Amino acid sequence: MNSETHFTDQLAAYALNILDADDAADVAAHLATCRVCQQELDTYQELVGLMAATVPTVAPPPTLKQQLMQEIGQEKRRETAVFPQTPPPITPPETSWWHTLRAWFQQRPLLQPVLLLLVALLLVSNFQLRQRLSEADRPAGFGTVTLTGSAATEAATGIIIISANGLQGTLVVQDLPVLPETQAYQLWLIKDGHPTRGGVFNVTENGYRAVWVVSEDPLASYTDFDITLDPADGSAYPTGRTVLDD
Repeated sequence: MNSETHFTDQLAAYALNILDADDAADVAAHLATCRVCQQELDTYQELVGLMAATVPTVAPPPTLKQQLMQEIGQEKRRETAVFPQTPPPITPPETSWWHTLRAWFQQRPLLQPVLLLLVALLLVSNFQLRQRLSEADRPAGFGTVTLTGSAATEAATGIIIISANGLQGTLVVQDLPVLPETQAYQLWLIKDGHPTRGGVFNVTENGYRAVWVVSEDPLASYTDFDITLDPADGSAYPTGRTVLDD
């Protein structure tokens, strides 16, 4: 299957259940026939299930309930004064912090890439936590690679999330400059000083992109990962300056 047919940009959001109904239906239909994307989704869903273990428990202050009840009472009195004939409002059912967070991101689609990067960062911390909690061996190649910007792109960051089988991954970058049509960014997988092409891409207007990465060799076997400026259709060998590396 061609990598362009994969839904890698949407799998994290699908696992978090923040896609709209149409997009979620498209991803679900694709997952029914794509084993590669299903494996990636399993990794994200495992992370989502363990998110609670990475968040410290915080006890609310003892005065919180009293303050909330006072504010609710004041709001009811204001509504009664303005609309005296209106029945008292029905208190909505309680919602979890997760539903509140999901709704907040749904109302701000430009921030959904931030949520994707948050998932990636939580994946790192979750992996470290599970290493401390269990001595069980992880599948070969599972892990992440962090990329940092060069002097000209020091604000840019990137991360490569390696799948459980080690042969696929997702590259997520942010804060890279948008390029003219004649140029593109190119990922290089480097082993023993020899670069292998990992993908050509450009970024959105907010400097973000998620890219599906496929390799014949386990990604963990490469010693370096670089992103360079190259021609729009890519090149056989790095020709421009490096903007991100590990």
